[in-house]
Amino acid sequence: MFNSRPLTTSLTLLAMAFVGLTPTAYTARVEAQDPPATTYQPGFWQPIGRFDPKRPVKVKLVNETDLALDYDITNLESFPPTVVAPGESAMLENFGNNAYIMVYPDNATPSTPEQSFVLEFTVPVDARTQMVGEDNMAVITVTKGDVNIEERFYGHRSINLQPTGAIFFY
Repeated sequence: MFNSRPLTTSLTLLAMAFVGLTPTAYTARVEAQDPPATTYQPGFWQPIGRFDPKRPVKVKLVNETDLALDYDITNLESFPPTVVAPGESAMLENFGNNAYIMVYPDNATPSTPEQSFVLEFTVPVDARTQMVGEDNMAVITVTKGDVNIEERFYGHRSINLQPTGAIFFY
């Protein structure tokens, strides 16, 4: 005699699986977490600001040190190293949206550790969006700061503009 129990069980399981995969006609109300999860972790790996990569970016380098500063865009052979005098500024443009801009003292290597310094960079950005000014210009002010004598770092720095619109200082 034919045993139909395995077939009935298989069909029942198949029907239950099909019903389980069928979309339901009800909605569930889900409340957001309060407070929302935070993902920001401060550190050097965070961009200091952002520019719009869909528009031409410009950099205004403002020298507020008492030293002449050399600067160079490292990935452009057509851009020669240039000097910006103390209290002066320089405009960099037409270099695309991806650049490493090196800034370093012009012939100012300290002779003793006590004369050591670092170049400190700042760029004003919108506090809410972290974007530079409306004209897509990053105004980077360079000042002279103190250094920890054990570090023996003489202030050579780099500004990195990335194709994503992020601005980093190294």
